Amino acid sequence: MSSLNFKGFARIVLAAGLVLSVSACFRPLYGPTASGESLQTVLATIDVPEVKWPDSQARIGHYLRSELIYALNGSGSDTPKKYVLRLSLGEQLTTPIVDSQSGRALSATLTGKLAYTLTTPDGSTVITTGTATSSATYDRFEQRFATLRAGREAEIRLAKLLSEQVKTRLAATLQARS
Repeated sequence: MSSLNFKGFARIVLAAGLVLSVSACFRPLYGPTASGESLQTVLATIDVPEVKWPDSQARIGHYLRSELIYALNGSGSDTPKKYVLRLSLGEQLTTPIVDSQSGRALSATLTGKLAYTLTTPDGSTVITTGTATSSATYDRFEQRFATLRAGREAEIRLAKLLSEQVKTRLAATLQARS
C-alpha cells in the first residue's frame, strides 16, 4: 500500500516539475515586450497607408483600413511610425441558398482573404507576412434597400473580423521580436 502512495506522490511531483519548468516559456500576449515597452505602444507605431482599391472593393477597403487603424492605435495619438502595413484584399460573394420558385438568392456569404506584409518604412526589411481569411453571411430580401444594407453590414463585420486577426498576428510577431 505504501508503494502505491509513493507512485502517486512521484507522479504529482513529476507533473508539477514539468509545469513549473515550462511556465517560464510563456509570456502574456498583451504584456510588456522584452524591451519593456508596452505592446500597445509598439502596435501604435504601425502605419496603415491609404490603398487605391478597385471600385468593387473601395467600400470594404475603407472599412478595413479604418478598423485596422483603430485596432492598432485606438488612442488616436500621433506616434512616430516604425513599421508600414501593406494590404491586398480578395473577396468572393456566394449565394448558397436559392428559392426554387422565384430563382432569387435568399442568403449570401461574403468571404474575404486579406494578405498583409509588415515592413520597415523604407520597405527594405520584411518583418512578417500572412493571410487572414474570414466570412460573413447575410439574408437577402425582396426589398432591394434591405438587401443592400444587409450586404453593407456584412462588409463591416468582415472588415472587423479580418482586422482582429491581423492585429493578433502582428501582436504575436512584435511581442516575440521586441
